[in-house]
Amino acid sequence: MRTIQDFLAYFRRQRSWTRTLVAAVPEEHFHWRPAADAFSCGELVRHLIQSEVFWRRMLLEGAEGRSFDPFGLTGTGLERMTAFRRRNLASSGGDKYGTSFAGLLETWSGIQAQTEEHLSRISPEQLASAELEHPLLTMRAPLWEMLLTMVGHEVHHRGQLSAYLKAIGAEQPASLHRSPEPLSEPIS
Repeated sequence: MRTIQDFLAYFRRQRSWTRTLVAAVPEEHFHWRPAADAFSCGELVRHLIQSEVFWRRMLLEGAEGRSFDPFGLTGTGLERMTAFRRRNLASSGGDKYGTSFAGLLETWSGIQAQTEEHLSRISPEQLASAELEHPLLTMRAPLWEMLLTMVGHEVHHRGQLSAYLKAIGAEQPASLHRSPEPLSEPIS
């Protein structure tokens, strides 16, 4: 990754694919879930929105050399993730951020705009040298790698939602269509 602007172009492409998939989920399946202990379709999207808010704060704090841990869990990464799972599922319920896919997508647009605005302020020095720790994964990595891990989290759940669509028999949009936004410069 060369610049924060390169990252943001990548982030926008990935997000456009996620938004296309979310828009393809029939509203009547908002509450459908493959198992009692799994996110419903709507909760999965809500989880992505909540996660973006968390990731943004963690990344910005890390860029400034500060840690961010709203969870307060101890133990190994596996122990923390296990302890967090029930709370994670519960926090994605309710009506925060919207009660329909259309509502969630509308809310998410504003959150994405805030994320892009804040991340665009990361300096080249911070991108090159800041390191931070993810409080659940107990993973310490450079800021640029954590930015990619944030997108990787979204891609993971986009794949999960894609599998949900297959399970409910809904038509899926073409994947990985080309975003209208070109790369900032040709790769040499």
